[in-house]
Amino acid sequence: MVLNLGTRLPPRQSKNSVFLDLKFVGCSMIFLRHPLPIILLALTFFIQPIEVHASEHLSPEKTIVVNIKGQISKNVLEKVRRSVLQVTWDPIPAGLIVLLDSPGGDGEAAIRIGHLLRASNAHIFVTGECASACIFVLAGGVVRVAPAYSVGIHRGRITMSDADAKIIKEVDPSESPAAQVKLLQYEAQASRFLAEMGMSPELFTLMQSHQFKGVYRLSSAELAKFGLTGFAKAYWEGRAALFTNIKDAYQMDELELKKRTMRVASRCSGFDRQAIEFVRCYKETLRDPFLN
Repeated sequence: MVLNLGTRLPPRQSKNSVFLDLKFVGCSMIFLRHPLPIILLALTFFIQPIEVHASEHLSPEKTIVVNIKGQISKNVLEKVRRSVLQVTWDPIPAGLIVLLDSPGGDGEAAIRIGHLLRASNAHIFVTGECASACIFVLAGGVVRVAPAYSVGIHRGRITMSDADAKIIKEVDPSESPAAQVKLLQYEAQASRFLAEMGMSPELFTLMQSHQFKGVYRLSSAELAKFGLTGFAKAYWEGRAALFTNIKDAYQMDELELKKRTMRVASRCSGFDRQAIEFVRCYKETLRDPFLN
């Protein structure tokens, strides 16, 4: 996770480094920041409004599709903040769809994104991977779908990193009491957020138990058990009632709606760069029982 902790260590002057400060990278802390301009690599972020045709709904409205591919950052947070302002209602299949393929990034930004997405009734689908800080974005969805082993977790680690977020070496937390304090504060914030989003307390416990390099990948059963796949209860009750009472091809009971929705990520992930096609695939998956 890239978490700006707001605490700066005493500067160490050199030709290549002007100062040190604390961040998290991919559930890790970095200390080194290069004086050159920050370059964000491997990030794709687009927001695309999709018109919902009047023939299917009462009025033409928009489905907003947000694709987050690459590192999560405060720049992504600001783009998400602007995008959710465009969400005007919650049509079929959704008013806001978020597609995730991220190895992690800024944990603090990811938690804020998660809050924004929950307030905007986001339907979130993992189309690639969702590791480290990305799970906080996923947890914010009112609908959360991820294939088996696409989600990876681990505890925060302290590392040194260069300007391109390349990890140089692991750092012992005992070398910086200030960093250790901030790490503990962040972990408390993360635990509270996951509980607020309705995740099982066992999720954070499992995260804390995996403090070595790499991530622990969650099976389908674990994703469901911990709540990373599933539905926000209050939202889902209303959504299920809509599909139960609607008088068209979308009519189905709650169990069938869950089954079809949970298949969307695997069926439609090939359209993660084609927002219009993803929305079409989502609608077809809901509408046609023979596709399921």
